[in-house]
Amino acid sequence: MNIRQILTFASIMVCALLSGAQTLTSTYVELADSADRYIRAERWQDAERVIVKALRHEPANRSNYLLWSNLGIVRERQENYPGALEAYGIGLASAPRSTMLLTNRARTYLATGQLAAARADLDSALDVDSTLQWPRKMRGVIRAALGDLDGADADLDIYTARWGEDAAVSETRGDIRVARGDADGAIEAYREAYRLDGDPATLGRLLLSAYACGRLEEEQQALADGIRKHPRDATLYLLRAMLNKARYQTQAMEKDLKTARELGIDPELYRRITGTAMK
Repeated sequence: MNIRQILTFASIMVCALLSGAQTLTSTYVELADSADRYIRAERWQDAERVIVKALRHEPANRSNYLLWSNLGIVRERQENYPGALEAYGIGLASAPRSTMLLTNRARTYLATGQLAAARADLDSALDVDSTLQWPRKMRGVIRAALGDLDGADADLDIYTARWGEDAAVSETRGDIRVARGDADGAIEAYREAYRLDGDPATLGRLLLSAYACGRLEEEQQALADGIRKHPRDATLYLLRAMLNKARYQTQAMEKDLKTARELGIDPELYRRITGTAMK
């Protein structure tokens, strides 16, 4: 759980006082405090129950948007995405410039694959505060996914200048280079991302880019190291099979293809790389 997404009981009380909300009743305070404890213990159902009770106890409290934000997160943890979006929407109705609500709703939109909606919320959050870190990075990632390559580069440049290296940023830069047909740039960007996160999926993207532009032989050491470090990654065996094919090592190729299939290689990737359907 990312605690930055959730306002603690103390934070809610301070925000309520600073916003000039009416005097908080002891029941409201007790319920908010209980919700805080349940959230820390990751008892999501109990947290939802007491947050809803607090909201019903003081429905006109001007600080309720803070509880609506927490309720959205609690519902998201339970994979109740429609309920989470409903909570964020109610909170934003009374606090439309809350960057916390906008950012949290963007996370839920991302979790449900609604990229355009997530982008809109991140736009709004950054309009309020252009120094927000996660919204800046994720808007760059989403822009790339939606095909706005220039906008993505602009966001990622700002992110890197302010916060430095980041694996997701480097990986997205690789995706942008692929979309622009810059295989060399993509390989270097993925290499940087893999250095930062060590994720075999990132290495796979690097090596697939190398294969696509005829440079897999140059990356044979990275491939060998990857298989040693990630012996259960099917994509790496598939690519080594192609390297063995280019070397006319048929037996080694067949062995690697068999291993890739046994490890659950994506059938479409298998077909695209080998030119044959996976049996």
